[in-house]
Amino acid sequence: MAVSGVVSQTVFNTRKVIDHAFRKCRIFPEAVGAEQLEVAQDNLYLLLSSLANRGLQLWCIDKVILPLYVNTAAVPVPLGNQTKGVNDLLNTNFRTIQYLTATETVASDSVTFNFSTSEQVTTVSVLWSGASASYVLETSTNGISWTTVLYVNDPAKTAGQWSWTDIDGALPTQYFRVKTIAGSLLQSEVLVGNTPNEIVMARLNRDSYSTLPNKTFAGKPLQFWLDRTLDEPVMYIWPVPDAANALGQIVTYVKRYIMDVGSLTQEIEVPQRWYEAIVYQLASRLAEDLPQVDPSMVMVLDQKAMRALNEAEMEERDNSPIYFTPNISIYTR
Repeated sequence: MAVSGVVSQTVFNTRKVIDHAFRKCRIFPEAVGAEQLEVAQDNLYLLLSSLANRGLQLWCIDKVILPLYVNTAAVPVPLGNQTKGVNDLLNTNFRTIQYLTATETVASDSVTFNFSTSEQVTTVSVLWSGASASYVLETSTNGISWTTVLYVNDPAKTAGQWSWTDIDGALPTQYFRVKTIAGSLLQSEVLVGNTPNEIVMARLNRDSYSTLPNKTFAGKPLQFWLDRTLDEPVMYIWPVPDAANALGQIVTYVKRYIMDVGSLTQEIEVPQRWYEAIVYQLASRLAEDLPQVDPSMVMVLDQKAMRALNEAEMEERDNSPIYFTPNISIYTR
């Protein structure tokens, strides 16, 4: 049997998605003008944005590490270096780590740690004294030849702000280095650590948070209320971090929006299993907007779009076991 021998290598860019949607509306791509193309791109953006209201898209879950500051309750939840993009929070934990002691050598562009014996580094934090810069995390067995384990394209931070980075799968090493790609490493302090310990944080609603008698009570943050503002969501944590807990972190998995529609030659950020649903959903929207589409096609496309969307959403799962723990204490006391 003659087969291609490749899997999922077909490029289905934005132009192909739009062209197929027009064909579903019985409009051939060569008859599509610039205005209709712009309408299609706008509808595609609205469609991808609206999926955030229909449950969870597994590919739109990102891990975010948020820094804490003494006596500060408000914790913004950015997406990388963007203030927009986060729709909601999922699993959220308060984490502490064990900081490692070492002999430090500070240069203008780097900080090098000599642990004397091999240590595994799982977390690196930088307190900036000026504008942040991209840097690499490197390991060495002799302090001379270095191996890069992670490149960090750090979001824009200013003096007095922390950056936190996790390293997955790093092997124990005697020497560890934080080094900028170019320019100076404007740092006040660099910490390295391991042995993370996480505690689940309880989520409050607005009413519960507003009724807290002392919102500035200091201690270990164990609860939060998420204020879903217009642009960047903000967590209000309680208790607020005291000096003993300010070097902890909030580790949260955020539900973000699907990436914006780019140029026609780029691809939309959906997995292969979703393409048919997106094409039919877009066709259904175009059938309502474009006067040249036969009105009898609207209901037909609506039905096919809902069927395709339902099939895609039913498969949006990780196939892990589900455990139900009923709480019947009210009947057994």
